[in-house]
Amino acid sequence: MNRTEADYKKDLFHRLLAVDITDEEFIERFCKRHEVERDLKSADSSSLPGNYEEALDSLVEDAQKDYEILWSGRPVLIHENREQQHVRPKRRRRPRKQGGVAGPWERQEALARYLAAVASEDEKIISFRRDVLSGRVLSDEEALTFLSSPVAGAKSRATFKMLRVNPLKRILDTNYQLGEEQDDFGAYRKLVWGHRRSSTVRPLGVVATRLIFPGDVVTSNSLRGLRLKAGRTVIFPHPREEDRFVVAKPESIIGEIVNLVEKCMRGYPISREMGVWFILTSEFVPEDSVRIRYMTTRRPELMSRTTITLEVESWLPPEEVLEQYRHAQSKILGKTSHSLKRRTLSVLQFVKEHKGESWRNLVRAWNEAQPRLRFKDRSHLYTTYTRAVESVVGFEAVEKPNPQLSRH
Repeated sequence: MNRTEADYKKDLFHRLLAVDITDEEFIERFCKRHEVERDLKSADSSSLPGNYEEALDSLVEDAQKDYEILWSGRPVLIHENREQQHVRPKRRRRPRKQGGVAGPWERQEALARYLAAVASEDEKIISFRRDVLSGRVLSDEEALTFLSSPVAGAKSRATFKMLRVNPLKRILDTNYQLGEEQDDFGAYRKLVWGHRRSSTVRPLGVVATRLIFPGDVVTSNSLRGLRLKAGRTVIFPHPREEDRFVVAKPESIIGEIVNLVEKCMRGYPISREMGVWFILTSEFVPEDSVRIRYMTTRRPELMSRTTITLEVESWLPPEEVLEQYRHAQSKILGKTSHSLKRRTLSVLQFVKEHKGESWRNLVRAWNEAQPRLRFKDRSHLYTTYTRAVESVVGFEAVEKPNPQLSRH
């Protein structure tokens, strides 16, 4: 059967839906950036069995990584009129409840201590800490050096084993030298470390004219334009630096830690980046019991709409969920939302139906039609109308005449 480009795209679309990637604009942009149809067509024409399925799986994996960046908790512009952001949950510690009842954050802290002990007993994590971290965990300062090290971002555990050197000593030693050079295969960095040992580090991608290498820490702005080599890059938010991302090779030591998190800590209430931080430091920082994100869609001069999504742990008391929603609404709107009177909604429709009329005529017509809901003057009608526009349509500033400036 002769398959078309649309067939290949449809196959990938169904795979992405299966892993809860449903944003059509994201999928379309991903397909264009990765030339999906071309790659899948090439894999489909291969005589190797299973090559097409492997190509699909690889694309899905790349899409999931890109999608995680999109939902990583930083503002992300999806297109000119839609913006997706996250809100930090309210973390005010309350006084102890009467009767010895623990609050939600106390429960989270108890869970974190328990899971930290459980995860530290995992044989693979023990092995990693023994072989790579010299049988200990790192201080915060050491962990930060570790995550920005080109040695940890580019070299594997096997490399150090072959050279019979202590990986942690080399990773934490910042007295290495880096120099960018060029050969027949393109630009690279020459990494000189240890006893004058040197190795070649190739770039993982490029942003505009800047090459991104293992060990670089990049911003979300850089990631938007980053062209990566498929299947050759691990990216995750920096555990301690706002709006920064760690990039490394999958086969590197940092890539190995990410793999450990995904395999050994699957199902734990912890993000990928904080899982990496736990393996390095033993500090277990669980995900918030409430994750809040919101999406704003704007149509200039027509409407502005914002939706709020709360992802809540099932044990959270209902009153805490309500408080978190109020907190999110206040952060997003800058105020507490209140119910509108029916008269306010009626005014919005009335002014729309009498577009072009002066406010003097509008208030006269309204009072004649609604004698029980009369306005004292045109200014009162105007104030009610603007309140309706801001509350219902979503614009704080819509082009509309000011009755105080009009004699009509």
